[in-house]
Amino acid sequence: MHLATNLRAALLFLLGLTACAAAPGPAAEAPYLLGVHIAETARPADFLEQLDRAAELGARAVRVPVDWAALEPDQKGRLDAAYLSEVRDRFLRAERLGLAAVLLLSQSPAWANGNAEPPYPPKPEHYADFADALVRLVEAVGPERIAAVEVWNEPNSIEFWGYVKPRAGTYVLVPLGYAREYAALLNAAYDAMKRRFPELPVLGGSLASADTAYLDAMLAAAARFDHLAVHPYAGPDEREGPHYGRAQYPDQCNEEDPLTPPWCFEQGLRGLRAFLDARGRAETELWITEFGVGSSAEWGDAGSEAEQAKHLRIALGLLNGGLARELRIPVALWYRLRDEGEDRFGLYREDGRLKPAGAAFKELAP
Repeated sequence: MHLATNLRAALLFLLGLTACAAAPGPAAEAPYLLGVHIAETARPADFLEQLDRAAELGARAVRVPVDWAALEPDQKGRLDAAYLSEVRDRFLRAERLGLAAVLLLSQSPAWANGNAEPPYPPKPEHYADFADALVRLVEAVGPERIAAVEVWNEPNSIEFWGYVKPRAGTYVLVPLGYAREYAALLNAAYDAMKRRFPELPVLGGSLASADTAYLDAMLAAAARFDHLAVHPYAGPDEREGPHYGRAQYPDQCNEEDPLTPPWCFEQGLRGLRAFLDARGRAETELWITEFGVGSSAEWGDAGSEAEQAKHLRIALGLLNGGLARELRIPVALWYRLRDEGEDRFGLYREDGRLKPAGAAFKELAP
């Protein structure tokens, strides 16, 4: 039985969907796989080393990003053999370490997006090319090494869906009309995957925040997906006091601020679950493919490494304490494993030293 099949069987068991009862004790209260996102790196061996470090921390799952612009850089149909080999090595190492691997494909090559920079989504006439690249990538890696495929990253954010003005009344979310474009890209990928790999889960959404308005627009555009990928990041606390400007804690949500409610961890996840249930999609799981907070003192970050660890402890306390089971969350992936530049979301510092959040992750990993 291959890894993806094993993962699905394990998730079904953990979520109580088999005839067998879950074993008593702490493990039964944490029916999900905790893992990490590992960012692209210029040195192939570095990614493999980070997979090793993730396993040492007790991670059971990993998100592996693949850059379509690097995979198929020059022309349609010609995959870069060296990069494809690097990607395959990542999944082979993850398999050897027993890590369930979520494959993320995003970032368009110039020939597909009209030379937009940074590599935003393809033009509509190239949606089928994206789908073809995804299928060929899965074939090369081996579907048995993939837990699920994730179609694009945060399409509801202006950072990843082109030069557009933010939706009125939001921080960085795209106007709702763009959900039709993403639904078309997602459907092209979904249909191609189901023709070739019908059993492999396809994750749609990849939503920045608990953006139920965008999800509603996706469903109105007949978006097809097996499960929903979500990124329940917390917005800054704008209430006066010592926590002003810092990220809200995972169990906190300032409903008085009209911009805040989508940017909450627990309340955001509960809102997404309630929305899907009301739409007759109770069987749709919430795959947390990114969550976390930076340890810097910048606006919206935790403010310190100790505070970052506190955020992680609260989030895992919620998930381990029954939230994962209640909301049907089979996977939760911390963003990210290691700091890089001004990005201080890592469990490790850039020099490789373990941060307090990393120690908390290792202690609390179910």
